[in-house]
Amino acid sequence: MSVEFSLVPYGVLYTVLPGVTKYLEVAREWARGRVSVDDLLRLLFTGQMQLWVFFEDGQILGQLMTEVKQYPQCRMLAVQYCATEPHLSDVVEDSTFEVLEKYAKEVGCAGVEMTGRSGWSKHVAKRGYDTKSVVFQKFFEVRPQ
Repeated sequence: MSVEFSLVPYGVLYTVLPGVTKYLEVAREWARGRVSVDDLLRLLFTGQMQLWVFFEDGQILGQLMTEVKQYPQCRMLAVQYCATEPHLSDVVEDSTFEVLEKYAKEVGCAGVEMTGRSGWSKHVAKRGYDTKSVVFQKFFEVRPQ
């Protein structure tokens, strides 16, 4: 399996909508009433969030959304609303974390935080993320408490 993972440039978001809509619907279901698919699209098209896709041979296999969140003391790359084909994370998790962490550093973030199911624990723990409820976080440098 040769799955690729890439940020969708803002100017071509509309080209991937047919392939990501079903995954946005799954993400909406996991959000349990916090967002609608229309909300997710608005967040993307206003530039508040970024869309990343998993694809192979031109077929989209999943998506996730990120947001550069500015806190009073630092910026974090927040990963949210992820939905993919079953077991895809087993194939792409190494490259996905590598790409997201590189991007976070490039945009001046102190680290990455993720909101997700507790089942992600096994995937994120081996990369240095701590589980705080079901928010996983990794700082690139030790930060004072």
